[in-house]
Amino acid sequence: MSFDNIKKYMQNGKLTDLEINYYINKLKKIYQSKKLQRISFILGEDYIDLRYMFEAYPFERIWRIPSKK
Repeated sequence: MSFDNIKKYMQNGKLTDLEINYYINKLKKIYQSKKLQRISFILGEDYIDLRYMFEAYPFERIWRIPSKK
């Protein structure tokens, strides 16, 4: 399944397209500066576990921390 080039994965059940669009739009609103690439919905009895991934930047980020001596 794909929505706006976002890959979707379902586990332990199904959600309606309306519910899926709600969660995707909510994530897009929260993380406006990042592009959502993939989202996984893991449905439990009383909860929905969302796992999502953003597109990677085309360069590696390095953070050098000086050590105390």
